[in-house]
Amino acid sequence: MVLPHPLSGIRVLDFTRVLAGPYITMVLADLGAEVIKIENPDGGDDTRQYRPPERGGESSYFMAVNRGKKSVTVNIATEDGRTLLKELAAASDVLIQNFRPDVMQRYGLDYAAMRVVNPRLIYASISGYGDDSPYRLVAGYDQIAQGEGGLQWLTGHGDAPPVRAAASVADTFTGLHTGMAILAALRARDLTGEGQFIDLALLDSVIAITSFMAQMAIFNGEDPPRPGNGSGLLVPVGLFACADGDMNLLIGNDRQFQRFCRDVIGKPEWATDPRYAKISGRQAHAEELVTAVAAILAEKPRDHWIATCRAAGVPAGSVRSPLEAVRAPEPRARGLLQEVDHPTAGRFETVGSPIKMSGTPPKPAGPAPLLGQHTDEVLGEILGYDTDKIARLRQGGVIG
Repeated sequence: MVLPHPLSGIRVLDFTRVLAGPYITMVLADLGAEVIKIENPDGGDDTRQYRPPERGGESSYFMAVNRGKKSVTVNIATEDGRTLLKELAAASDVLIQNFRPDVMQRYGLDYAAMRVVNPRLIYASISGYGDDSPYRLVAGYDQIAQGEGGLQWLTGHGDAPPVRAAASVADTFTGLHTGMAILAALRARDLTGEGQFIDLALLDSVIAITSFMAQMAIFNGEDPPRPGNGSGLLVPVGLFACADGDMNLLIGNDRQFQRFCRDVIGKPEWATDPRYAKISGRQAHAEELVTAVAAILAEKPRDHWIATCRAAGVPAGSVRSPLEAVRAPEPRARGLLQEVDHPTAGRFETVGSPIKMSGTPPKPAGPAPLLGQHTDEVLGEILGYDTDKIARLRQGGVIG
Protein backbone atom coordinates (compact mmCIF):
# COMPACT_ATOMS: atom_id res chain seq x y z
CA MET A 1 0.00 0.00 0.00
CA VAL A 2 1.40 3.39 -1.04
CA LEU A 3 0.79 5.94 1.71
CA PRO A 4 0.58 9.69 1.07
CA HIS A 5 3.14 12.02 2.54
CA PRO A 6 1.86 13.82 5.67
CA LEU A 7 1.11 17.17 3.98
CA SER A 8 0.03 15.87 0.59
CA GLY A 9 -2.62 18.19 -0.84
CA ILE A 10 -1.42 21.26 1.07
CA ARG A 11 -0.19 24.15 -1.10
CA VAL A 12 2.21 26.72 0.37
CA LEU A 13 2.82 30.09 -1.25
CA ASP A 14 6.35 30.98 -0.16
CA PHE A 15 7.48 34.62 -0.24
CA THR A 16 10.49 33.98 1.99
CA ARG A 17 14.19 34.34 1.36
CA VAL A 18 17.55 33.81 3.06
CA LEU A 19 17.07 31.31 5.94
CA ALA A 20 14.29 31.48 8.56
CA GLY A 21 11.45 31.23 6.05
CA PRO A 22 13.12 29.00 3.45
CA TYR A 23 14.14 26.56 6.18
CA ILE A 24 10.59 25.87 7.29
CA THR A 25 9.11 25.87 3.79
CA MET A 26 11.73 23.23 2.94
CA VAL A 27 10.58 21.16 5.92
CA LEU A 28 6.97 21.52 4.74
CA ALA A 29 8.05 20.40 1.25
CA ASP A 30 9.81 17.39 2.79
CA LEU A 31 6.51 16.49 4.46
CA GLY A 32 4.69 16.53 1.15
CA ALA A 33 3.38 20.08 0.76
CA GLU A 34 3.53 21.70 -2.66
CA VAL A 35 5.73 24.75 -2.04
CA ILE A 36 5.66 27.52 -4.64
CA LYS A 37 8.59 29.84 -4.04
CA ILE A 38 7.90 33.37 -5.28
CA GLU A 39 11.10 35.10 -6.37
CA ASN A 40 12.09 38.44 -7.84
CA PRO A 41 12.95 37.94 -11.52
CA ASP A 42 16.03 40.08 -10.95
CA GLY A 43 18.25 37.60 -9.10
CA GLY A 44 15.72 35.81 -6.92
CA ASP A 45 16.42 34.79 -3.32
CA ASP A 46 19.44 36.70 -1.94
CA THR A 47 21.19 33.43 -1.12
CA ARG A 48 21.45 32.52 -4.79
CA GLN A 49 24.36 34.97 -4.71
CA TYR A 50 25.93 33.61 -1.48
CA ARG A 51 28.99 31.93 -2.96
CA PRO A 52 31.47 30.27 -2.98
CA PRO A 53 30.98 27.38 -2.77
CA GLU A 54 28.76 26.63 -5.71
CA ARG A 55 28.09 23.84 -8.14
CA GLY A 56 26.65 24.12 -11.61
CA GLY A 57 26.28 27.88 -11.12
CA GLU A 58 24.07 27.41 -8.05
CA SER A 59 24.95 28.48 -4.51
CA SER A 60 25.40 25.72 -1.95
CA TYR A 61 23.64 27.92 0.62
CA PHE A 62 20.56 28.23 -1.58
CA MET A 63 20.50 24.54 -2.42
CA ALA A 64 20.80 23.61 1.27
CA VAL A 65 17.46 25.14 2.27
CA ASN A 66 15.30 25.13 -0.86
CA ARG A 67 15.07 21.51 -1.92
CA GLY A 68 11.82 20.19 -3.31
CA LYS A 69 10.26 23.59 -4.11
CA LYS A 70 8.90 25.16 -7.30
CA SER A 71 10.35 28.55 -8.30
CA VAL A 72 8.04 31.15 -9.86
CA THR A 73 9.41 34.58 -10.74
CA VAL A 74 6.98 37.49 -10.33
CA ASN A 75 7.58 41.23 -10.28
CA ILE A 76 5.62 42.18 -7.18
CA ALA A 77 5.85 45.88 -8.09
CA THR A 78 3.52 45.43 -11.09
CA GLU A 79 -0.26 45.44 -10.83
CA ASP A 80 -0.55 42.34 -12.98
CA GLY A 81 2.01 40.63 -10.76
CA ARG A 82 0.01 41.38 -7.64
CA THR A 83 -3.17 40.17 -9.33
CA LEU A 84 -1.44 36.92 -10.23
CA LEU A 85 -0.21 36.48 -6.66
CA LYS A 86 -3.69 37.01 -5.24
CA GLU A 87 -4.98 34.34 -7.59
CA LEU A 88 -2.32 31.96 -6.32
CA ALA A 89 -3.20 32.85 -2.73
CA ALA A 90 -6.83 32.05 -3.45
CA ALA A 91 -5.71 28.57 -4.53
CA SER A 92 -3.33 28.00 -1.58
CA ASP A 93 -3.62 26.81 1.99
CA VAL A 94 -0.67 28.64 3.53
CA LEU A 95 1.23 31.84 2.75
CA ILE A 96 4.58 32.52 4.42
CA GLN A 97 6.56 35.75 4.13
CA ASN A 98 9.56 37.18 5.96
CA PHE A 99 9.66 40.77 4.74
CA ARG A 100 9.45 43.64 7.20
CA PRO A 101 5.80 43.85 8.30
CA ASP A 102 5.12 46.95 6.16
CA VAL A 103 6.31 45.52 2.85
CA MET A 104 3.38 43.23 2.05
CA GLN A 105 0.96 45.89 3.27
CA ARG A 106 2.49 48.38 0.83
CA TYR A 107 1.74 46.03 -2.05
CA GLY A 108 -1.73 45.09 -0.85
CA LEU A 109 -0.64 41.53 -0.07
CA ASP A 110 -0.92 41.66 3.74
CA TYR A 111 -3.14 39.36 5.77
CA ALA A 112 -6.14 41.71 5.77
CA ALA A 113 -6.12 41.82 1.97
CA MET A 114 -5.43 38.13 1.48
CA ARG A 115 -8.13 37.10 3.93
CA VAL A 116 -10.67 38.71 1.62
CA VAL A 117 -9.28 36.65 -1.25
CA ASN A 118 -9.19 33.40 0.76
CA PRO A 119 -10.75 33.23 4.27
CA ARG A 120 -9.24 29.75 4.74
CA LEU A 121 -5.69 31.00 4.15
CA ILE A 122 -3.16 30.57 6.94
CA TYR A 123 -0.86 33.58 6.71
CA ALA A 124 2.49 33.37 8.52
CA SER A 125 4.74 36.38 8.99
CA ILE A 126 8.36 36.09 10.18
CA SER A 127 10.24 39.24 11.17
CA GLY A 128 12.97 40.40 13.49
CA TYR A 129 10.81 41.87 16.24
CA GLY A 130 7.21 40.95 15.44
CA ASP A 131 4.24 42.58 13.80
CA ASP A 132 3.10 44.52 16.87
CA SER A 133 6.55 45.49 18.18
CA PRO A 134 7.68 49.12 18.43
CA TYR A 135 10.63 47.91 16.32
CA ARG A 136 8.42 46.22 13.72
CA LEU A 137 10.08 48.11 10.86
CA VAL A 138 13.63 47.22 11.90
CA ALA A 139 15.13 44.49 9.72
CA GLY A 140 15.83 41.23 11.55
CA TYR A 141 19.02 39.20 11.27
CA ASP A 142 20.20 36.08 13.06
CA GLN A 143 23.28 37.59 14.70
CA ILE A 144 21.36 40.62 15.99
CA ALA A 145 18.64 38.36 17.42
CA GLN A 146 21.23 36.11 19.10
CA GLY A 147 22.74 39.19 20.71
CA GLU A 148 19.53 40.86 21.84
CA GLY A 149 17.91 37.60 22.94
CA GLY A 150 20.68 36.66 25.39
CA LEU A 151 22.03 33.67 23.48
CA GLN A 152 25.25 35.30 22.32
CA TRP A 153 25.98 36.48 25.88
CA LEU A 154 25.59 32.91 27.14
CA THR A 155 27.82 31.40 24.45
CA GLY A 156 31.55 31.17 25.06
CA HIS A 157 33.80 31.05 28.09
CA GLY A 158 33.41 33.22 31.17
CA ASP A 159 36.82 34.87 30.74
CA ALA A 160 36.25 35.74 27.07
CA PRO A 161 33.81 37.92 25.10
CA PRO A 162 30.42 36.54 24.02
CA VAL A 163 30.42 34.39 20.87
CA ARG A 164 27.70 34.00 18.26
CA ALA A 165 26.59 30.42 17.66
CA ALA A 166 28.10 29.59 14.27
CA ALA A 167 24.96 27.94 12.92
CA SER A 168 22.11 30.40 12.40
CA VAL A 169 20.01 29.05 15.24
CA ALA A 170 17.84 32.16 15.58
CA ASP A 171 16.71 31.71 11.99
CA THR A 172 16.26 27.96 12.08
CA PHE A 173 14.44 27.84 15.42
CA THR A 174 12.15 30.68 14.33
CA GLY A 175 11.43 28.71 11.19
CA LEU A 176 10.65 25.58 13.18
CA HIS A 177 8.38 27.51 15.56
CA THR A 178 6.59 28.89 12.49
CA GLY A 179 6.15 25.37 11.16
CA MET A 180 4.60 24.14 14.40
CA ALA A 181 2.23 27.12 14.38
CA ILE A 182 1.24 26.37 10.77
CA LEU A 183 0.49 22.73 11.56
CA ALA A 184 -1.59 23.84 14.57
CA ALA A 185 -3.43 26.37 12.39
CA LEU A 186 -4.17 23.71 9.78
CA ARG A 187 -5.66 21.54 12.54
CA ALA A 188 -7.69 24.51 13.81
CA ARG A 189 -8.92 25.13 10.27
CA ASP A 190 -10.16 21.53 10.15
CA LEU A 191 -12.37 22.41 13.10
CA THR A 192 -13.45 25.95 12.20
CA GLY A 193 -13.04 26.27 8.45
CA GLU A 194 -11.15 29.53 9.01
CA GLY A 195 -7.54 30.53 8.41
CA GLN A 196 -5.61 32.83 10.73
CA PHE A 197 -2.59 35.12 11.06
CA ILE A 198 0.66 33.77 12.54
CA ASP A 199 3.25 36.25 13.82
CA LEU A 200 6.78 35.01 14.63
CA ALA A 201 9.74 37.12 15.74
CA LEU A 202 13.40 36.08 15.71
CA LEU A 203 13.91 37.85 19.05
CA ASP A 204 11.05 35.96 20.71
CA SER A 205 12.36 32.63 19.45
CA VAL A 206 15.89 33.27 20.73
CA ILE A 207 14.66 34.17 24.20
CA ALA A 208 12.43 31.08 24.17
CA ILE A 209 15.27 28.72 23.24
CA THR A 210 17.48 30.00 26.08
CA SER A 211 14.88 28.12 28.10
CA PHE A 212 16.06 27.28 31.62
CA MET A 213 18.83 29.90 31.43
CA ALA A 214 16.22 32.64 30.98
CA GLN A 215 14.19 31.16 33.84
CA MET A 216 17.26 31.11 36.09
CA ALA A 217 17.80 34.81 35.36
CA ILE A 218 14.16 35.56 36.18
CA PHE A 219 14.26 33.61 39.45
CA ASN A 220 17.64 34.88 40.64
CA GLY A 221 17.42 38.43 39.37
CA GLU A 222 20.92 38.07 37.94
CA ASP A 223 22.63 36.54 34.96
CA PRO A 224 23.71 32.90 35.09
CA PRO A 225 27.42 32.30 34.57
CA ARG A 226 28.64 31.78 31.03
CA PRO A 227 29.31 28.03 31.03
CA GLY A 228 31.60 27.58 28.02
CA ASN A 229 31.72 23.84 27.35
CA GLY A 230 30.65 23.09 30.90
CA SER A 231 27.36 23.45 32.73
CA GLY A 232 26.22 25.61 35.56
CA LEU A 233 24.19 22.68 36.88
CA LEU A 234 25.95 19.37 36.18
CA VAL A 235 29.46 18.14 37.06
CA PRO A 236 31.50 16.76 35.40
CA VAL A 237 30.41 18.09 32.01
CA GLY A 238 32.51 19.46 29.22
CA LEU A 239 35.30 19.00 26.76
CA PHE A 240 38.13 16.83 28.07
CA ALA A 241 41.54 16.28 26.46
CA CYS A 242 42.31 12.60 25.95
CA ALA A 243 45.67 11.24 24.89
CA ASP A 244 44.94 11.85 21.19
CA GLY A 245 42.06 14.31 21.01
CA ASP A 246 39.10 15.93 22.71
CA MET A 247 35.99 14.19 24.04
CA ASN A 248 32.67 15.52 25.23
CA LEU A 249 31.52 14.06 28.54
CA LEU A 250 28.20 14.69 30.24
CA ILE A 251 27.25 13.18 33.60
CA GLY A 252 23.54 13.90 33.78
CA ASN A 253 22.59 12.35 37.13
CA ASP A 254 23.90 10.49 40.18
CA ARG A 255 23.36 7.05 38.61
CA GLN A 256 25.50 7.96 35.64
CA PHE A 257 28.19 9.29 37.96
CA GLN A 258 28.22 6.01 39.85
CA ARG A 259 28.65 4.03 36.63
CA PHE A 260 31.33 6.44 35.42
CA CYS A 261 33.34 6.00 38.62
CA ARG A 262 32.90 2.24 38.82
CA ASP A 263 32.95 1.08 35.20
CA VAL A 264 34.85 3.76 33.30
CA ILE A 265 37.64 5.37 35.32
CA GLY A 266 38.15 2.76 38.04
CA LYS A 267 37.36 5.04 40.97
CA PRO A 268 34.42 3.30 42.70
CA GLU A 269 35.19 5.10 45.96
CA TRP A 270 34.24 8.43 44.36
CA ALA A 271 30.68 7.17 43.84
CA THR A 272 30.09 7.10 47.61
CA ASP A 273 32.38 9.98 48.58
CA PRO A 274 30.14 12.57 50.30
CA ARG A 275 31.85 15.30 48.30
CA TYR A 276 30.78 13.80 44.96
CA ALA A 277 27.93 11.32 45.43
CA LYS A 278 25.17 13.91 44.87
CA ILE A 279 24.84 16.67 42.28
CA SER A 280 24.95 19.34 44.99
CA GLY A 281 28.26 18.00 46.28
CA ARG A 282 29.78 17.82 42.82
CA GLN A 283 28.74 21.41 42.23
CA ALA A 284 30.40 22.51 45.47
CA HIS A 285 33.62 20.63 44.61
CA ALA A 286 33.50 21.13 40.86
CA GLU A 287 37.02 22.44 40.33
CA GLU A 288 38.80 19.64 42.18
CA LEU A 289 36.61 16.93 40.64
CA VAL A 290 36.97 18.19 37.08
CA THR A 291 40.75 18.47 37.53
CA ALA A 292 40.97 14.89 38.79
CA VAL A 293 38.76 13.53 36.01
CA ALA A 294 40.76 15.45 33.38
CA ALA A 295 44.02 13.90 34.61
CA ILE A 296 42.63 10.37 34.25
CA LEU A 297 41.08 10.95 30.80
CA ALA A 298 44.36 12.38 29.50
CA GLU A 299 46.04 8.99 29.99
CA LYS A 300 44.25 7.04 27.23
CA PRO A 301 42.95 7.64 23.67
CA ARG A 302 39.60 9.23 22.98
CA ASP A 303 38.10 6.17 21.26
CA HIS A 304 38.87 4.04 24.33
CA TRP A 305 37.04 6.40 26.65
CA ILE A 306 34.06 6.88 24.32
CA ALA A 307 33.62 3.13 23.89
CA THR A 308 34.01 2.51 27.63
CA CYS A 309 31.55 5.27 28.52
CA ARG A 310 28.94 4.03 26.08
CA ALA A 311 29.29 0.47 27.30
CA ALA A 312 28.61 1.78 30.80
CA GLY A 313 25.66 3.94 29.76
CA VAL A 314 27.55 7.20 30.29
CA PRO A 315 27.00 9.95 27.68
CA ALA A 316 30.21 10.71 25.77
CA GLY A 317 31.16 11.55 22.21
CA SER A 318 33.78 12.93 19.90
CA VAL A 319 34.06 16.49 18.59
CA ARG A 320 33.60 16.29 14.83
CA SER A 321 34.08 18.89 12.16
CA PRO A 322 31.12 19.45 9.82
CA LEU A 323 32.79 17.28 7.18
CA GLU A 324 33.44 14.52 9.69
CA ALA A 325 29.83 14.74 10.85
CA VAL A 326 28.30 14.23 7.41
CA ARG A 327 30.76 11.42 6.65
CA ALA A 328 30.14 9.63 9.94
CA PRO A 329 28.44 6.21 9.89
CA GLU A 330 25.46 7.09 12.11
CA PRO A 331 23.69 9.63 9.82
CA ARG A 332 24.41 7.43 6.81
CA ALA A 333 22.89 4.42 8.50
CA ARG A 334 19.70 6.44 9.02
CA GLY A 335 19.57 7.68 5.42
CA LEU A 336 20.08 11.32 6.34
CA LEU A 337 22.50 11.83 3.45
CA GLN A 338 20.64 11.46 0.18
CA GLU A 339 21.59 11.83 -3.48
CA VAL A 340 19.73 14.27 -5.72
CA ASP A 341 19.88 15.05 -9.44
CA HIS A 342 20.11 18.77 -10.20
CA PRO A 343 19.57 20.29 -13.67
CA THR A 344 22.96 22.07 -13.69
CA ALA A 345 24.89 20.75 -10.70
CA GLY A 346 24.43 17.11 -11.62
CA ARG A 347 24.19 14.35 -9.02
CA PHE A 348 25.39 15.13 -5.49
CA GLU A 349 24.73 14.32 -1.87
CA THR A 350 22.65 16.56 0.35
CA VAL A 351 21.35 16.46 3.91
CA GLY A 352 17.78 15.19 3.77
CA SER A 353 14.97 15.40 6.30
CA PRO A 354 15.82 14.26 9.84
CA ILE A 355 12.17 13.33 10.41
CA LYS A 356 11.33 9.63 10.55
CA MET A 357 7.68 8.50 10.40
CA SER A 358 6.53 4.90 10.14
CA GLY A 359 3.23 5.52 8.37
CA THR A 360 3.59 8.66 6.26
CA PRO A 361 7.30 9.36 5.84
CA PRO A 362 8.74 12.55 4.33
CA LYS A 363 9.53 12.67 0.63
CA PRO A 364 13.02 11.76 -0.55
CA ALA A 365 15.19 14.83 -0.99
CA GLY A 366 14.68 16.66 -4.29
CA PRO A 367 16.83 19.36 -5.90
CA ALA A 368 16.45 23.07 -5.26
CA PRO A 369 14.87 24.82 -8.26
CA LEU A 370 16.57 27.01 -10.82
CA LEU A 371 15.34 30.60 -10.77
CA GLY A 372 11.90 30.69 -12.38
CA GLN A 373 12.09 27.03 -13.37
CA HIS A 374 8.40 26.37 -12.68
CA THR A 375 6.81 29.69 -13.65
CA ASP A 376 5.04 28.43 -16.76
CA GLU A 377 4.04 25.15 -15.12
CA VAL A 378 2.45 26.80 -12.07
CA LEU A 379 0.64 29.54 -14.01
CA GLY A 380 -0.66 27.03 -16.52
CA GLU A 381 -1.65 24.17 -14.21
CA ILE A 382 -2.92 26.11 -11.18
CA LEU A 383 -4.23 29.36 -12.67
CA GLY A 384 -5.14 28.05 -16.11
CA TYR A 385 -3.14 30.68 -18.00
CA ASP A 386 -2.57 29.79 -21.65
CA THR A 387 0.74 30.17 -23.42
CA ASP A 388 -0.25 33.48 -25.03
CA LYS A 389 -1.13 35.06 -21.68
CA ILE A 390 2.09 33.79 -20.12
CA ALA A 391 4.06 35.20 -23.06
CA ARG A 392 2.36 38.61 -22.68
CA LEU A 393 3.13 38.69 -18.93
CA ARG A 394 6.75 37.82 -19.64
CA GLN A 395 7.04 40.46 -22.35
CA GLY A 396 5.56 43.05 -19.98
CA GLY A 397 8.11 42.28 -17.27
CA VAL A 398 5.53 40.79 -14.89
CA ILE A 399 7.19 37.38 -14.76
CA GLY A 400 10.71 36.19 -15.46
